[in-house]
Amino acid sequence: MKKLETIQNEIILEVLKKRGINENYLEFMLNAKIEDIEDPFNLENIELAVDLIIKNMKEGKPILIHGDYDADGITSLALLYRALEKIYDKNKIIPYIPNRFKEGYGFSENSIKIAKELNSKLIITVDCGITGISEVKKAIDENINVIITDHHEPLDILPNASAIIHPKISPRYNFKQLTGVGVTFKLIMALFKKLNINTRKLLWDLDLVSLGTIADMGELTYENRILVKYGLIVLEKSKKAGIKAIKYISGIKEKISPWHISFIIAPRINAAGRMSDPIYSFKLLTLKNGKEVLEISKILNELNKKRQYEERKIIESVSIQIRDKLDNYVLVLSDWGWHEGVIGIVASKICEKFNKPTIIISKLGEFSKGSCRSIEGFHIQKALKELSYLLEEFGGHSMAAGFTIKTENIELFEREIERIARRELKDYQLKKIFNYEVEIKPADINKQFIIDYAKLSPFGIGNEHFTFLHRNLKIISIEKYKRSLEIVFSNGKIKFKTKVFQPEKEWLELKVGDIVDLIFKFTDNFISKEGFNIKALKFIK
Repeated sequence: MKKLETIQNEIILEVLKKRGINENYLEFMLNAKIEDIEDPFNLENIELAVDLIIKNMKEGKPILIHGDYDADGITSLALLYRALEKIYDKNKIIPYIPNRFKEGYGFSENSIKIAKELNSKLIITVDCGITGISEVKKAIDENINVIITDHHEPLDILPNASAIIHPKISPRYNFKQLTGVGVTFKLIMALFKKLNINTRKLLWDLDLVSLGTIADMGELTYENRILVKYGLIVLEKSKKAGIKAIKYISGIKEKISPWHISFIIAPRINAAGRMSDPIYSFKLLTLKNGKEVLEISKILNELNKKRQYEERKIIESVSIQIRDKLDNYVLVLSDWGWHEGVIGIVASKICEKFNKPTIIISKLGEFSKGSCRSIEGFHIQKALKELSYLLEEFGGHSMAAGFTIKTENIELFEREIERIARRELKDYQLKKIFNYEVEIKPADINKQFIIDYAKLSPFGIGNEHFTFLHRNLKIISIEKYKRSLEIVFSNGKIKFKTKVFQPEKEWLELKVGDIVDLIFKFTDNFISKEGFNIKALKFIK
């Protein structure tokens, strides 16, 4: 029997105790196996959904599978497609992704039209559909069954679908934080179990589950932690032509971590839906021809560069507007000509920089599109729900959401959401305070510390890297680039290297030889030949 992993380092145990992690959950974190994930049949309606799929396959009818244009939605769609083609005629599996610019987010009416034309009697949505009340009604009117799989916040009234699979409306399902790709994986598991097919065949697609979960900022606790932990192992060894191609084209040679997904792989997968057609990313993850997917990966790389250009343009414009709104609890920023495929990324960056709920609105004519990112303590989807009388449509969850609004209503919307934020938030919640969890000294960073810290990976939402304080670090080198600094600190024994992007004035004034106290976190691949890679948060001279 394999020996159970444990943590021996006292500093690490001290931080875990401060975080409220008890012995039972720590044992789970260190030793949980893929077999420990929940039984998919605990999800409400999943057996009904599985029976519908099997009935449809026996009748030989086409199945339309409906995804979304972000990384969670695309990996969900690719996962379902790859599973169904193992057990059904792939010519009868019809993938559909709505166009962000023509159709917007959610269950698309156009998919119903296509299903009708192809004589399909079943639509399965992944990562969307929970708010598609009118669309489900239209499908029913056309005698088409709809299975909804989703994880976004449900409204008070649910669609009248044939089956809804959603952890938050499933009383018997313990873990409520599955992402869209996680819910899709559970549907496939249940389907294979019902057909008496060994579900271990599905484990080689856990790379898609980890990719979608991390890209959608899924909470890396409990079941998500298991799926991502094993998914990263698969991602490292993935035989998928598309995964190999995107790793090659983006220059990934080291061990893949959540950081690589968040900042290198997912942006390229998202770039298709943001700047062009999301079908490129779907094909990347489903096609088997190496030459073809390499060409697609090159297209995605170029689209990502265009996305970065548009993003920089919006950030420059936003930076001017923000000056007059620094006292606001919510930053609502809008203008004409902002690329609607990029406003979500800009909202994320502004939200992180100012630690305030941020809403970026692209004015498009009579109607405008908004993308929201929030902070702990302000449930952005609930705020939008309260203001639904001003919105044409909206959806999302606690930390991220999107909406369509009449352009003439933006000013009133800004006033009203500020009112809600002042009611819900306290001043201290808006202050960006870099509290450290533990102080470390040179002698503390020993072999056991490094071994035990690495055992806590994967790091992410719900399992963040520790925040350390290290006093009296000397700056031994500074490299200045166009939009960043690279600084190396030393405690006399160990070097700590950090990159500071879009550095503030105080960082630009640092000099080689300065002695500072530094608050920092390790990065995912924190061990290097020269020492440690860190993310510096704050220094005190």
